[in-house]
Amino acid sequence: MIADTISSAIRKRSSGRAVLASFIAFAALAALINGRPFGLAQLEAITGGAGILDMEFTYTPEQAYAMLAALGDAGRAFYLTSVVPLDLVFPLAYTLFYAVAITWLLARWLPAESTWMRLNLVPLVTGAADYCENAGVIAMLLAYPAELYGVAAFTAVVSPIKFTFIALSMLIIPGALAGWAASVLKRR
Repeated sequence: MIADTISSAIRKRSSGRAVLASFIAFAALAALINGRPFGLAQLEAITGGAGILDMEFTYTPEQAYAMLAALGDAGRAFYLTSVVPLDLVFPLAYTLFYAVAITWLLARWLPAESTWMRLNLVPLVTGAADYCENAGVIAMLLAYPAELYGVAAFTAVVSPIKFTFIALSMLIIPGALAGWAASVLKRR
């Protein structure tokens, strides 16, 4: 089964070092994408506080185009040339971090053949949804002012999937940590 193959490949590459390295990459990219001069803080300064689709849980195609219009020409150009390039790397960074962290923590207390080890696949759904959303946002930005309502509807579907699986990934990590801690206490 392909899920087992992918899960096993992640297990083979997960280590304390991989968790640390992926966390550093994740944190550095989070700082860049949220800060200045390339990220969201700069975009908000340019637009007077207008937000971006990537940060919205739900929206309609009409709301998506209202948000793009609110960015103005300078905001849309900055979004496309500065924020989007970072957002092409950022999903990879957080997907890798969540996947190796979940794997490393689960491996501390579960046998390798446990079906629970497949929880390391949850972050991959997040990353895939984020890349689908990014592709749609890029298409809408490039086509603007033409309105691609089908693309906007697609991004409106994958956005809540992305956020839901981010939340799941973030919940699995403390759950795995608690399981590891409980197993350590049980052995004593």
